[in-house]
Amino acid sequence: MHVPRLVALPALACLLLSALPGYAQNAQLIRQEALRAQPSIIAQRIMEVARRSEVRLLETRHGWTRIEAAGGRTGWVPETSLDRSPSPLPASSQQPFPPSAARSTPGTLPRASRHALVLTAGTPPATPVGSAADAGLGAAIARLSGVPDANIRYRSDADLGTEGLRQSFAELDARMGDGDQALIYLSATGIHRQEHGQCVEAILTQSGEAFTLDEMARHLKQLAAKADKVYLILDAGRGEGSVGATAISPRFAPQFSSPGCRTTPPATELSRLPPNVLVLTASRPNENAGGTPAGGLFSTALQACLSGNPVPDSPSGLSTGEALAACSRQLIATSAGTQHPGLVGNGELLPALPSVTKPPRDARLVLRVIHAQRDQQRRVELAQLSATTPGMRRLRVTSSTPGYLYVLSAAPGGRDFRLLYPTPDSQQAPLPRSAELEIPLSGEAAQDTEWLVLVSDAARNPRRAGFTSDGPHGRLPADGPGVNGLIHEFLSGDGSRTCLFSETRNLGPTQALACSSRFGATLLGATHPK
Repeated sequence: MHVPRLVALPALACLLLSALPGYAQNAQLIRQEALRAQPSIIAQRIMEVARRSEVRLLETRHGWTRIEAAGGRTGWVPETSLDRSPSPLPASSQQPFPPSAARSTPGTLPRASRHALVLTAGTPPATPVGSAADAGLGAAIARLSGVPDANIRYRSDADLGTEGLRQSFAELDARMGDGDQALIYLSATGIHRQEHGQCVEAILTQSGEAFTLDEMARHLKQLAAKADKVYLILDAGRGEGSVGATAISPRFAPQFSSPGCRTTPPATELSRLPPNVLVLTASRPNENAGGTPAGGLFSTALQACLSGNPVPDSPSGLSTGEALAACSRQLIATSAGTQHPGLVGNGELLPALPSVTKPPRDARLVLRVIHAQRDQQRRVELAQLSATTPGMRRLRVTSSTPGYLYVLSAAPGGRDFRLLYPTPDSQQAPLPRSAELEIPLSGEAAQDTEWLVLVSDAARNPRRAGFTSDGPHGRLPADGPGVNGLIHEFLSGDGSRTCLFSETRNLGPTQALACSSRFGATLLGATHPK
């Protein structure tokens, strides 16, 4: 008679503790569910919460549980849709990398305009891949990149034959609105296959089919035609070779590769990606990659770098693709692994906006990174005109897309950023496709600076970024907080609830434009004569 009571005690304890102030238990959804305004099947639907989403439990009532989902949205889901068991953490002995004393808090807010696809392609027993662990790492990387749980979709194993992979890309395309961002995480086993008389790179599906990297690149290009940015994280071996210690499992299967294809040239289509695509790979071409039961070495390293543990080292202080690849290589080099993560595409893109903890080596490098995030289909051109007033520079700005105009500058060795146009307190109005302006050349603006001329869809708030008035210009210190304010304001755009929580495809044209983070830009300076 006492056994049932003892078995029920843990659940009862969780229920009682969850009612205490300051205590909240986490859980995971075991199926996709509608988040409802009241504990009733007929109550208003607030949003869809994806399967495997991590949620915070707030209270339980009559078979329903009120949860807090991505972005702080709360509502009710059926109790039976929740897995309350704690997520298992790998033992410390399984951690491939030692913790670092240096940490920074990731600063990318979840936005409904960001989407992620987490694909873990399990393979035949001879070459196991840690699908469950990798799925958790892929989800963590997506969250660090600002993807809300509701926008993360998972596919694994039998769902990922060649047709399943194609369908996954098609579904991602259908979910995205124009100008959204997409992140695809794929862990798999690499192979070399012969197709049309040539050896090509591919991944091995559970059914033994080959999905070539060239085909994957074609899907990325299709997404890039619609998206603002597309990121692919590929944790798979790209060739034979040692992966280091015996405890590390290889992620390349020569026994499933075509005879005579021990090596292969890099995937042709991957070298032809548009400038709004970044691919981070677990290894170089014809090099193996590895993993442990805790997940892929590359996925684990990348997740640590995105978390600021350690902070990626880059001249700008920002976690560009190049900086993340170098950080991952450094972490793997300190472990028993031998692989060398690499990248294809635009290495200056920023998959996430972490909090910067130290000033850049040169403030101009921050402007160059902002410039690299521009929509390269938009043209911004400048023509210098004769100034009508001494001490002024007169310019004509022409943009292929109308928008809000900003002129930022930074000097060599300068300790701050300057806002040359508009002033921090001026009323802003969208400019037509062409406009003329005069900029005072006092202080650092008259020196040999680099200028970033930016035309954005939506207005930016220089005061919110941290700019203060300093004579005819705005001034922002080029320290950690200053870089954070500049990057988040000019790259993230509007942080209102509407823009954070509303999917682009559900917004009207006017609101979608107000929530857009896209911009065109041109960079002028010592190497780009004004």
